[in-house]
Amino acid sequence: MAQKGKAKAVTIPSELSLLGIRKRTLFPGVLLRLTIGRPKSVRLVQEFWDARNRTFKKGSLIFVCTVKNESVGEKEVKPGSKLSIFEESKIDTGDETVVNAIEIPDGEKNVVYEVGTVARILQLSRVNNTNKQEFQFSMLVEGVQRARAAELVKVDPYCVARIELLPDIGSENDTNIRALAMNIKKTAKELLELQKNSASGNASSQIAAKTKEAIARLEQSPPGKLADMLSASLDASVEEKQQILCEVDLNKRLHRALELLNRQVEVLRISGKIQSQVEGKLKTSQREYYLRQQLKAINEELGQLNGGNGQEKDEIETLEEALEAAVLPEEVKTITDRDLNRLKSMQPSQPEYTVIRTYLEWISDLPWGKSTKDNLDVKTARAQLDSDHHALDKVKKRIVEFLAVRSLQRGNRKGAGAGPILCLVGPPGVGKTSLGKSVAKAIGRNFERMALGGVRDEAEIRGHRRTYIGAMPGTVIQSLKKAGSNNPVLLLDEVDKLGRDMRQGDPGSALLEVLDPEQNSTFTDHYLNVPFDLSKTLFIATANTLETIPGPLLDRMEVIQLPGYTFAEKAEIAKRHLVPKQMERHSINQDHVVFTPKAIDLVISGYTREAGVRNLDREIASLCRYAAVKVAESRDLVNEKKLQELDDGIGVGSVVVSSSDDIVEESSDEVNPLGNSLEADDSDDIPLILDDSFECVVVDEDVVKKVLGPVKFESELAQRTAVPGVATGMAWTRVGGEILFVEASLHRGSGRLQLTGQLGSVMEESVRTALSFVRSNIDALGLNQFDGKDYDLQEAIGRADLHVHFPAGAVPKDGPSAGVAVTAAIVSALSGVCVRPDTSCTGEITLRGLVLPVGGIKEKVLAAHRAGVKRIVLPERNKKDVLDIPEDVRNQLEIVHVKHILEAMDELFEKKPRDAEAPMWLMDLPEGKKERDSFSKKGNAGGGIIPPANPQSPSNPALAKPVDLCGPILASVL
Repeated sequence: MAQKGKAKAVTIPSELSLLGIRKRTLFPGVLLRLTIGRPKSVRLVQEFWDARNRTFKKGSLIFVCTVKNESVGEKEVKPGSKLSIFEESKIDTGDETVVNAIEIPDGEKNVVYEVGTVARILQLSRVNNTNKQEFQFSMLVEGVQRARAAELVKVDPYCVARIELLPDIGSENDTNIRALAMNIKKTAKELLELQKNSASGNASSQIAAKTKEAIARLEQSPPGKLADMLSASLDASVEEKQQILCEVDLNKRLHRALELLNRQVEVLRISGKIQSQVEGKLKTSQREYYLRQQLKAINEELGQLNGGNGQEKDEIETLEEALEAAVLPEEVKTITDRDLNRLKSMQPSQPEYTVIRTYLEWISDLPWGKSTKDNLDVKTARAQLDSDHHALDKVKKRIVEFLAVRSLQRGNRKGAGAGPILCLVGPPGVGKTSLGKSVAKAIGRNFERMALGGVRDEAEIRGHRRTYIGAMPGTVIQSLKKAGSNNPVLLLDEVDKLGRDMRQGDPGSALLEVLDPEQNSTFTDHYLNVPFDLSKTLFIATANTLETIPGPLLDRMEVIQLPGYTFAEKAEIAKRHLVPKQMERHSINQDHVVFTPKAIDLVISGYTREAGVRNLDREIASLCRYAAVKVAESRDLVNEKKLQELDDGIGVGSVVVSSSDDIVEESSDEVNPLGNSLEADDSDDIPLILDDSFECVVVDEDVVKKVLGPVKFESELAQRTAVPGVATGMAWTRVGGEILFVEASLHRGSGRLQLTGQLGSVMEESVRTALSFVRSNIDALGLNQFDGKDYDLQEAIGRADLHVHFPAGAVPKDGPSAGVAVTAAIVSALSGVCVRPDTSCTGEITLRGLVLPVGGIKEKVLAAHRAGVKRIVLPERNKKDVLDIPEDVRNQLEIVHVKHILEAMDELFEKKPRDAEAPMWLMDLPEGKKERDSFSKKGNAGGGIIPPANPQSPSNPALAKPVDLCGPILASVL
C-alpha cells in the first residue's frame, strides 16, 4: 500500500528502511549530511549502492530517526512486534505531549524516537576508513515528510519499519498561525542582527551563518516549513528539537519555535551586556583573562537574577582568607602579600600561577601560631610513662625533669628555653619508637614520626627549591603540617641509618640546623625560603648504634642508652603489656586463656635470646593463636548444635518469657537464632557463645613446647668449656651484647699462628699481643712444670702451630675487648686445663699484662646473664659501669675486678697442682716421646686422647695421615 505525502508529491511506500542518527534531528525540508559507519547502517546503505558503477539509486527514500541519549535494558525484539517494543518517556515540557521511543536491537540496545522524518537521498559516496578492511558512506539527505514508526518489520541485516505519515493539523490561513509566523520572522531578523554584532570567531558566528541562510527564504516559506527550518538552525538540544518534530499541530509547533527564538535572543543580549562590562579591562593579548572576566560577570548576573549579590568566593579569595587566619610572622606576611598580589594579576594558564598558588597554600596550612597545651603535672606524666613502659628509668627521669622545668618556667619568658633533643640508642625491640609515642601522650602533645632510614638526599630534609618542577618542602615541614601544631613530639627514627650521596648531598649535615637549639628557631626550608621556629618542637631520635652517626650531629643530641631488658623485666613486660595486647588482637580474654609464669619464663629463656622483646611478642602471639583456635572450635560446636535444633524444628517461633512475665515471640525472619555470627559483621556487640564443655586454655610449659616446638636456645657454656683451649668472652653488637667463645689449639708445626673467624685488624693485634705476653711470662703463668718435670716450653711452642678460632665465621668480628679471653684460651690450650665454665670475661691487655677498660659493660653483662653465666671478670677501671647494671642482675652474679692479667688467670682457672700431667700437644712433640710412653704406662689417668707413636703405623690404618690434635677437641665442641 502506497501513500502520498505533501512534500513535492513524492510517493512514499508504507515500509521503509530505518536509519538511526545521533545528536542531530532531521526536519522536513532541511538538508543534512550524514556519515554512515556502523555495521547495520552500512548494510542498509549498501542496498542503494551500486558497487560496480560506484553510483546509487537516485530518489531512494529512507526513514531517519534520532537516537535517544539514554539506553534501556535487554529485551527480546522480534520482527512483527508492535506496541510492546515502544518505550514511552515523557520529557518535562509543561504540557501533555508525549515523545515515544523504539528500541533498535543492533547489539548495543539503542533506542530511537518513534517520530522521525522520511528522507530522500540526494548524494551518496563511499569513503575508506583508517582501517582498510572497513569503509564508510557519506550521504546527503533531504527531509520530506513527518512519519511515525508503527511496527518493526525486519531487524536483520538492517531494520525495516512500517510507517504512518503525520500530516500537519491546522490551516495556514488561520489568523493565529499567520500572527505567529510574522512574530517568528521578526524575532529571527533581530537574532541575525545580534549575531552580527557579536565577536567574530566564537561559536555563535556559525549559528549566525545558518540563521542568515534560513531567513533568506522566510518570505516564501509556509508557516509549518518556517518553524522546521528555524528549529533546525537554532542552538537547541536534541530533546527540544524532537519536541518540535513530534508536534503536528501548526499552532503549537510555531509556539515552540518562537520560544526557542526568544530564548536565543535573550542569551545574546546578556552576552552583549557582559561583553560591554569587561571591554574596559580587556587587553589584546589576554584572551583567557577575558574569559575569566566573562565568567565573573555571568556569576554576578546569575546572582542578581536569583536575588543574591553575585559575590561568590573563588579559590584566590579562599586562599586570602586562609592566610589572614594564619598567625604569620611579619617577615612571612610581607612575602605572602607580595605573592598574593602577583597571583591576582596572573592568568591561570601561566606556569608560575600554579607554583605561587601551591606555595601560598603551604604557607597557610603550616601551624605558625598553633600550639597544644602541655600537661605539666609531673605526677600524672610519670604515671602515664610507667603504665605504657616497664623499666627504662633513664628516659622517664629525663622527661619528668623536662616537665618539671617547664612547669617552673610558666609565665617566665626569659627562662623558657628550647626542649631537649634526646637520642635513644639501643638494640631493636627495646621500645624506642613506642617510647616516643608514650612521651607525646604523657605531656599532651601531637606526635609525628620521620623515617630517616635510607634517606640520602639533603632535599628530603631541607626541601627542594621552587625553581624545580614538583618541588615541595622537606620532611620536617611536612611533619609539622601533619601534626597541626608547632610544638609536637617529632620522632627522628633510625637516625643512624642516614645515607650519603656525593651528588645529592649529606642529609646528616642538613639535620645539624634542625637539631641545634641555637639555630632551629630560624630554620629555613629551601621551598618556603622563610624562617620557621622549631625551638618548641621536642625532638626524639632513635638509633641502634652511635658509630654511624656523624660526630657534629651526635654532639647536638643528648644520648640515652637503652641496652636491653633483663630476664625479670621481660617477664614483667610480657605480663603487663605483651600478653594483654595479643589477647586483644586475637579477640580472646582471660576467660579463654591463662598464661602461667613458668610458661612465660620458658618462652623467654628457651625460645628468645634478644635484648628487646620483639621475638617474645611474636611467640606470645603464636600461643594466643593456639588459644583462639580452641575458642573458635567451641563456638562452631555451639552453632552446629543450634543448626541441628533448627533442622529438628526446635527454636523457630518459640516463646521466651522475660523476668517481668512479658511474653515476646521471636521472629524467625529478623532474629538470628544462632547468636554467633558466621558471616563478617562490623558489629562489636555480638556475644561470643561457647560450648559448655569448653575449658579455659592454660598455657603451661607443655603447651609451649607443643605449640612452639623444641627449645631453640640452650646453655652452651658447659659443653663449650668442657675441653681445654676454650674461653668465654663477651662482645658488644648493634643489637645488644653477646657472649663469644674463643678456641685455641696447638699441634706439631713450625711455630705459625693461624687466625680464623673473620677477624678485624684490631682483634688480630689482640691475639698477637696475648701470645707475646704468654710466651714472655711462661714462668709467671706456671706453664713449665708438669708432673715434676721441667720442659723448655719456649722451644716447644716454636715447634708447634697455634690456631685461634672465633666461631660463627660468617659474622665479621673486631674490637679491642677480647684480650683477656684470648689469653685465657691460649693458656688453657698450653696447660691442658679447662677454663671455668661458669665464668666469662672481657677487657683488653697490654704487653705488660695490664687489663684496660672497655665499653658496653651493661650490654655484655646482660648477655652473659641471659646465657647462664654466674661469674664475670671485668677490668678494675670498669667498676663504675657496674652501677648501670640492674640491681637484680648484680645480685645474681659474682663480679670480679682485676688490674692485671695474672689476676684474671687466677679467677678464670681452678688452682692447678704442681704435679699436673703434661698436655697432649706437648707430649706429641719429639722431645715428649719418652714422656708419652710413660704417660701411656700410667693408663692415661688424665683421660686425654693418646696419639700413636707412629701415626703412619699399619697397626692403626684409621690414622694413616698426620693427626691434628685440634680435631678431637673441636669435634667435641661442635
